[in-house]
Amino acid sequence: MTHGTFGEDSPQRFRLGEALRELRRAADLTGEQLAAELGVSQSKVSRIELGQSVPAAVDVERWTAVTGAPAEQTAHLLELAERAGTEAVAWRRGLRGGLVGLQQETAALEASARLIRSFHPVLVPGLLQTPAYAKAVFTAAHPAGRADLAEAVAARMNRQAILYEETRRFEFVLAEAGLRWRLGPTDLLLGQLDRLGVVATLPNVSLGIIPLAAELHAWHSHGFVIFAERDGESVVHVETLTSALNVHEPVGVTAYQEAFDRLQGSAVVGAEARALLERIAKDLRQTAA
Repeated sequence: MTHGTFGEDSPQRFRLGEALRELRRAADLTGEQLAAELGVSQSKVSRIELGQSVPAAVDVERWTAVTGAPAEQTAHLLELAERAGTEAVAWRRGLRGGLVGLQQETAALEASARLIRSFHPVLVPGLLQTPAYAKAVFTAAHPAGRADLAEAVAARMNRQAILYEETRRFEFVLAEAGLRWRLGPTDLLLGQLDRLGVVATLPNVSLGIIPLAAELHAWHSHGFVIFAERDGESVVHVETLTSALNVHEPVGVTAYQEAFDRLQGSAVVGAEARALLERIAKDLRQTAA
């Protein structure tokens, strides 16, 4: 991701969480008791009430049924859950905590996920970037300059320690076009390609590259990251120039999961991916000569 996630996440989620918490309290139920009634973990109830997770419509319906909420209130909460399921937040709000804060928040989200699936057509994702590449990405995103840029690069590098936790799995799909994108001088790009080759050898990392020559019969308009969290919940993070979109709504998440599967099916992996990285590096050297 270019920036990270947001310090001030969805206000809709917070309002929904507060309303559901009030229903639980009015019903004189503890979080553990409600979780047992709903057949979910207590941690899931806590995340919903804190606005860290958006419940599916069926969860809202069961929650209101267990707590005895009237039909009118149930309908209002279902509408709020639908709006919270996909909500964009402007970058200027997230940047109040600085670039370093955004990296730290992204690290927290990554730490909560057992599986991270990342697709990008024109960039190398932050978890795979070298320091030089990360600096170039931040500089491109903030051409006027920022005082915290160096610290942000260091924070992004710190995030990469999670790649070596073998209890987690990472699946990356990149486009060959993105690896050939001239984000900086040849040495910068060659260093990044070398880094990709090294990370691809990790046992819990899958690196797929979609060749330029491949016939791509799959949606591929923009990059996204799927964080498959504990308790079976997932969130999709999508970045634009001025804002980002966090998709929690199950139908939307499923659509991105299916798109990733198709993109991954068009990619080369293993020895073929390494050979493609070597060809790209060779072309870069020949161009620079």
